[in-house]
Amino acid sequence: LHPILGLPLFFLGMFLVFWVVWTVGLPSQDLMDDMTGWIQGAMIEPVIQPLPTVVQDFLINGIWNGLATVASFVPLIVLFFILMAILEDSGYLSRSAYLMDIFMERLGLDGRSFVMQMMGFGCNVPALMGTRVMRSQALRLLTMLVIPFALCAARLQVFVFIIAAVFPHGNGALVLFSLYLLSFVAAIVTAALFQGVFKNEEPFIIELPPYRIPTIKQVLLRGWGEVKEFLQRASGFITFGCVAVWFITNLPPGATGLDTIGGQIGQFLSPIMNPIGINPHLTLALIFGFIAKEIVIGSLAVIYGLNSLAVSQQITDTVTFIQGYSFCIFCLIYTPCLTTIVTLFNEAKSWKFTLFSLVFSLGLAWVASLIFYQGALALGFH
Repeated sequence: LHPILGLPLFFLGMFLVFWVVWTVGLPSQDLMDDMTGWIQGAMIEPVIQPLPTVVQDFLINGIWNGLATVASFVPLIVLFFILMAILEDSGYLSRSAYLMDIFMERLGLDGRSFVMQMMGFGCNVPALMGTRVMRSQALRLLTMLVIPFALCAARLQVFVFIIAAVFPHGNGALVLFSLYLLSFVAAIVTAALFQGVFKNEEPFIIELPPYRIPTIKQVLLRGWGEVKEFLQRASGFITFGCVAVWFITNLPPGATGLDTIGGQIGQFLSPIMNPIGINPHLTLALIFGFIAKEIVIGSLAVIYGLNSLAVSQQITDTVTFIQGYSFCIFCLIYTPCLTTIVTLFNEAKSWKFTLFSLVFSLGLAWVASLIFYQGALALGFH
């Protein structure tokens, strides 16, 4: 709660969270890749071998590679939720709300808005539902407008995957943390732009709980509960998304690459996405990311027809760092997942506000990526 050291210590603590996720969580992906690779070679391929080639391709490249790629990030997500549970159960996040209140008030928000933003780093859905504690409708709406910019666990998978592929020389934790800070910048810019539209005059009162040392049992239960809900919510979307991606990247029959429906969609959007450094393959993954951000990585495996390690190498070979980072910026800010959109509508009770939120976030994502990518090119980065 120190007036000078409090916020630097908070951001240092959050950097350490992402450092642990990167340093400990990323190597766990290799173990999961080995496991899913063994399952494919020893169990799945022998069983489906008698089937027609197109059916084998659908089962392996249309379903298994996508699901296996997403599954490889489960240990990382478990670690992230455990670390966030420690911060919450210790009583520390309530103090971060107190520290940020004065700054948030200048943006038309308050400390509760900051807590909801922090909750959004696990998942945007419960964070949006948590705005019910606010009596002021204007404060609720402005808070709901900025929550979807939080770097949720689903986006975390995407960023770790892309950063590891395009920035393989270490310091990935710093790059990941920069996206965390950028999520705050997007929220701050949005709040500053619209605080005059959503005027809040409700006072901020918070009771600070005592500091506690979280028990291992409680932290593991909280972490497992979050992961279980995360997997239940995402599994259906991931399967649907991977199957849909396979069909549009394999139709019409006999077509390959950019001649498929998916390739044509990517090419059609190229005039919009080329200025921000995003190629047709990545564009197609972003389109399906609208359903659920977990699909982005799974869909890349399906689009390229490769497992996660091979897809990572493919991206390393074809995507530069500034293109990869621009892709991450766009993925961070653009339209949230379908579940978040439904929750946003249910909480706001307004299609007009929901549609405005979607259009604004999409426009802001494109502008932010454009500024970064063109700025980096102008400075001589490639």
